[in-house]
Amino acid sequence: MDSILIIEDEHALGTALSFAVRRAGHLPTLVATGTAGLEAMKRGTFAALVLDIGLPDMSGLEVLDRVRKQKPALPVLVITAHATLDHAISAQKLGATDYLTKPLDLRQFETSLSSLVTRSAEAAQSEPATVPAAATLIGAAGCLQEVFLGIARGCAGEMPALITGPTGSGKTLAARVIHANSPRNAQPLRLIEAATIKDTDSLQTLLSDAQGTVVLEEVTALPLPVQAKLAAVLAEPDSKRPRLLATTSTSPRESVDQGTLRAELFYALSVLTIPMPPLRDRTGDLPALAAFFLGLRDAAAVMPVTPPALAAMQAYPWPGNVRELRHVLDYAATMSRGGAIYLSHLPTHVAAAVQAPGVGPVSGELDAAITRWLDSQMSATPEQSRHYDGLLDQVEAIMLRHLLQRFDNRPTHLATALRMNRATLRQKLRRAGLQRDDA
Repeated sequence: MDSILIIEDEHALGTALSFAVRRAGHLPTLVATGTAGLEAMKRGTFAALVLDIGLPDMSGLEVLDRVRKQKPALPVLVITAHATLDHAISAQKLGATDYLTKPLDLRQFETSLSSLVTRSAEAAQSEPATVPAAATLIGAAGCLQEVFLGIARGCAGEMPALITGPTGSGKTLAARVIHANSPRNAQPLRLIEAATIKDTDSLQTLLSDAQGTVVLEEVTALPLPVQAKLAAVLAEPDSKRPRLLATTSTSPRESVDQGTLRAELFYALSVLTIPMPPLRDRTGDLPALAAFFLGLRDAAAVMPVTPPALAAMQAYPWPGNVRELRHVLDYAATMSRGGAIYLSHLPTHVAAAVQAPGVGPVSGELDAAITRWLDSQMSATPEQSRHYDGLLDQVEAIMLRHLLQRFDNRPTHLATALRMNRATLRQKLRRAGLQRDDA
């Protein structure tokens, strides 16, 4: 029976992970701090380590760094509640075998655990160069977690990769990040429009220089005979060629069905697929993105985005994605003459979005937050203990707490604003623990 060390400070999650480890036929050892985990490593022998990044006494990445110096081959699964590109790349650099984000899918965890105990982690060979400011991804939205994980895996290997997503979502930027953190980062990065490659001779010329990384942008624009040749080249083992990354703004499977992408090339490229989400799915990242792009214009200037302007930006659907956002911010900064950005400084079509009927600026973020919360609740709660009313009570209690604060903790004013019977509201407040029974 293999022993698995779990370093996790959340009691409920730690218990769930221990249960999953036992169910897989292994023996869990659960500790709540990095210090306790390092001590356990000195005393015992473990087949694998499950490590949370957010620990109360030190970063899990620091623990991973120390573990790697002592036990370079120990398989390590890193868990984080706040997936960021820096976390994903740092964990990969330090030799993490796998990387999962909260809320955990316990079935995915069990699959990863099975892999951990049957293989040894690869030791990190060298530290790639730091990603420059112009080659990084900004944001922490839940939909970026898969992106960060894919980029981290791409940085660690030499396999081809297919980066998908709508126009302007950052596909080329993701390719730059992979190259900047790969073993080839000192070699050239070449961005090639696939439509410019007309025949197999042009392809052969492009691939003749084995150094660096080639990014084929909009790979479905390659002529079909060229696609067939490229697929054959990628199928050759140990072939000396540049690292190949490809992008596409269309669904690759739909492109295969429509005959614009050869199936054998799709299979060769999709060894690693990184889906870039549209900006409308990550509106919670707009403040950070705005600060970043405005800072690129003038690092010394202070150009805060006012709440009304931010509300309009969060309500706008961003058909041009991050690329459009950057142009809008350039326009707004010009209109504001380097000062705070108000609603009047935004282009008319963006400013009008906040008044559009049926548009909720935070609806996408709310949907994503509730999805993550439900995943956590359903994973951590035994099936026999799950009740819809209990879930609803938890959500209602949070909503009532925030509403009550907005109305200076005056239930009467809140009831009037919500058009709710006062007695009904007081009953709900008591059930949520927000009002005493004698109040």
